[in-house]
Amino acid sequence: MPVVRNSFDGDVSVWCVLVAAGSGRRYGGAKQFESVGGRRVLDRSLDAALAHCDGVVLVVAPDAVERERRLAEAGLADDAGAPTAVVAGGATRSESVRCGLAAVPDAAGVIVVHDAARPLATPELFSQVVGVVLDGASAGVPVIPVVDTIRRSDGAVVDRNELRAVQTPQAFAAEILRSVHAASPEATDDASLVEAAGGTVSLIPGEVRNVKLTTQEDRLIIEAFLAVDNSTAAPSTAAVVIDESSLAGPEREDS
Repeated sequence: MPVVRNSFDGDVSVWCVLVAAGSGRRYGGAKQFESVGGRRVLDRSLDAALAHCDGVVLVVAPDAVERERRLAEAGLADDAGAPTAVVAGGATRSESVRCGLAAVPDAAGVIVVHDAARPLATPELFSQVVGVVLDGASAGVPVIPVVDTIRRSDGAVVDRNELRAVQTPQAFAAEILRSVHAASPEATDDASLVEAAGGTVSLIPGEVRNVKLTTQEDRLIIEAFLAVDNSTAAPSTAAVVIDESSLAGPEREDS
């Protein structure tokens, strides 16, 4: 089925597939359930999704489904944020996305796919990726410049000015996303599938602090961002002048 430029009329329902079914092999455990800044990684990601989406399908490993459903029910009873549905994921990321898609209502016009392991993505970023899809793109994808010097395995230097690191959340026209997943393909992200099918992928500026929790070192970075947030948000009865450059640490030489 060919992928065409989408168009929307009237109000559009936006849903999110929040992918949290990974084993966390490189991290050393199920990182999405770890606590950062006093809250689970998964719950921080869920809050950002709920702030902009009409519904959220949480995809977790099969052995975590019942626990997360109980937590969701408790959250709804306490008027706290909770996913609309909790489903079991598959053996790969792409399979897990398809499990989530199956639980998204057919009426959804835009579907956002977000990795729960990115707990610092803001609601504003969700809004921006959805916005480019509403404007006609097949997909909206946040990216940030690559700052390190990159070499191929044969030693050749790659021009980093031509490279961008891809983040989630990624937003898609629902019909197009369902179409590209119909043949059960595999990919590290869904925008690659849409692009391979001829879809238009619109890149928008991502967020440097939208770190993906992959290793223990990443956790330290996320905790540091949260600590800065907490220190600047704390009420004070005295006027305090903060030298923001001191928060960045010593300068390092760019390569």
